[in-house]
Amino acid sequence: MISKKCTGCGIELQFEDKNREGYVPEEKFITEEDLLCQRCYKIKNYGQNIGNNLKKEDYSKEVANSAKKSDIILPIFDIIDFEGSFTEEILDYLRDYRSIILINKIDLLPDFVHPTEIANWVKERLMEEDIIPDDIGFLSAKSKYGVNGIIRKINNLFPDKKVRAVILGASNVGKSSVINLLLGKNKITTSKYSGTTLKSINNKIPKTDIMIIDTPGLIPEGRISDLISVESGLKLVPSGEISRKTFKPEENRVFMFDAFCRFKILETENSDRGKYKPIFSVYSSKNVKFHLTKEDRVEELLKGDFFELMKKEEKENYLENKFVTYNTEIQENEDLVIAGLGWINVKRGPLNIELTVPEYAKVIVRPSLFRGRKYK
Repeated sequence: MISKKCTGCGIELQFEDKNREGYVPEEKFITEEDLLCQRCYKIKNYGQNIGNNLKKEDYSKEVANSAKKSDIILPIFDIIDFEGSFTEEILDYLRDYRSIILINKIDLLPDFVHPTEIANWVKERLMEEDIIPDDIGFLSAKSKYGVNGIIRKINNLFPDKKVRAVILGASNVGKSSVINLLLGKNKITTSKYSGTTLKSINNKIPKTDIMIIDTPGLIPEGRISDLISVESGLKLVPSGEISRKTFKPEENRVFMFDAFCRFKILETENSDRGKYKPIFSVYSSKNVKFHLTKEDRVEELLKGDFFELMKKEEKENYLENKFVTYNTEIQENEDLVIAGLGWINVKRGPLNIELTVPEYAKVIVRPSLFRGRKYK
C-alpha cells in the first residue's frame, strides 16, 4: 500500500480503522496529497482536544531517532516556565549534540527586563550543567520576534551546506508554532493542547538549504499544570505579559499560590538587620490568584469558592494529592520556582518559609531570573 503521512502531526495515514491514529476516508487517501488525519482536521478546524494512544516512551524514541540524523538540534525552552521545560532528558541531548538554544515567549516578561540580562542568566544555568551551545536565540512565536534570526544563526554555522535541524522540547513550549513561522505558512498542526505532534515531520525552509524537523513534545515531570485538567492547566499558561505582585508580609502569615500550594512566613530576624519584614514578588498567569492570610483561615479558603481557577470537584480531587511540607530559605536575588505554576523572587530577605506543595511538584531555588532593586 502507498505510504502517506499526515502533514499536520506526522502520523502514517490509513483508511481501515476510524478509531486508530492516522485515519482519513479512503477516497481522500487515494486521490489527494498533503492530507490531514481526522484528528488533526478536528483540532485545526474545531479546536477539539483529541487524545491519542501513544505513551511517553513513544515520544522519547521518536525524538531520539530524529536527533541521531541531525546536524544540529534546536531545543526550545519556555522562559516563563523555564524549570518545567529545562529537563534532564533535554539536557542529555545538549551534552551529545551541537545546538542552538531557543528561548521562547520572551515577550511575556516584564518590560524592565533586558534581553542581555536573560541571555547571561541562561548561559549561567547552562554552564552549571557543563553545556556550551553554539548559540542562543530569543523569540516569540506569538509576535514573530526573532524567527528570521534562527535561519541566520544556522546559516552562519553551516555556510553553503544542506542542514538537518531538529526542533525538540517539552510539550507546550511552542515548537510547532515556531516551525510554521519558519515555513511561512500554517502547515504543522498547532493547538493549545499538548501532544499534538505525534511523529517527526520534515519540511524544507523556503529559499534555504535547511530541512527543519518537528518532533513530538517530550513529557516532563513535576509540573503543577499536569496535575489538573487540560482546560484548567491552560489557564496556568500566560497568554499576555506575566502577572506580578509584590508582598511585604508579617511573620506567621500564610501566602497562598491560589489553591495549588502555600507557604508560612517563619522568623524574620538576623544579626545584620535585626527584625525585618521580607519583601518578595510573585509571578504567574493572570488567572492565578495570590492571597496572604492567617494560618487558621487556610482550610476555609481551600474548601470555599474564594479560589476559582478550578471548579469545586476538580479542586477537591487536586487536594487529594499527597502534599509534603518542609522548611526552606531563599536569599535576596533568588527565586523559589514551582514548575508549571510560577515563581517567587525575594527582594529583601532571607525569606524563611514552611512550604506545602504536592509531592509530585518540581520545586527549586535558583539565581533570580532578573535582579530587582534591593530593599534595606
